[in-house]
Amino acid sequence: MFKIAVCDDVPLHAKLIMGILDMYNEERPGVRLRAAIFGSSEKLLESLSKGHAYDMFLLDIIMPNIDGISLAQQIRMLDENVPVVFITQSSDNALNAFGVSAVQYIVKPVTKAALFNVLDKIIATKKPESDNIITVSAPGRVIALFHSSIVVAENSSRTLRFHLNTGEVVESKAIRTTFSAALEGLLKDSRFLFVHQSYVINMMHVKELRSSMVLMNNGIEVPIPRPKYSAIKKAYLKYVRSNQI
Repeated sequence: MFKIAVCDDVPLHAKLIMGILDMYNEERPGVRLRAAIFGSSEKLLESLSKGHAYDMFLLDIIMPNIDGISLAQQIRMLDENVPVVFITQSSDNALNAFGVSAVQYIVKPVTKAALFNVLDKIIATKKPESDNIITVSAPGRVIALFHSSIVVAENSSRTLRFHLNTGEVVESKAIRTTFSAALEGLLKDSRFLFVHQSYVINMMHVKELRSSMVLMNNGIEVPIPRPKYSAIKKAYLKYVRSNQI
């Protein structure tokens, strides 16, 4: 989960940014963004004072009372390294951005291409550092897979099939143990959940939970046995709540 704080005092501009972030979630299924919108610097500072943490800040520069530059200076007192991106009406307004180590600035109106470009760069530098890896023994090779790249793990005729967020499917050699034993390391990761005797899903890639199946972000439909639905729903909602801002 990648948490973003967006601070813009113009509701229409904030709504535009949220729409682009929703598109990013749709088009980058390997990443799950969750954004919090703040209509003023004071509201964002209040959230920070309550202990909420964010992986990135998108800040309008021109705001009443506390402008974006001043807000970034206060954020820097809490975290020297968190990425800060400014949103501005003119590139002239962004000259002071370098004083608070801003990653970049985006000129309004914010476009999909500009915001996608910034997000891709920032997420690429942060993601691999904290991700876990599972090694898969495939015919003639051993493959290392980041947990976050796995959408679904499937047991197919005693062969493990890993459906990845890139669309690729990695198949292992035939396993000589149980499905759960083969995925022991993966199942220690709180993102993964057994939903069927032959399927384990990564909950960060869930698009929709239905009574008979789970729809993943890459379009895969994973069946849910009716007796297990309540337990699966409870586990998924717990995961979602634990990753909310």
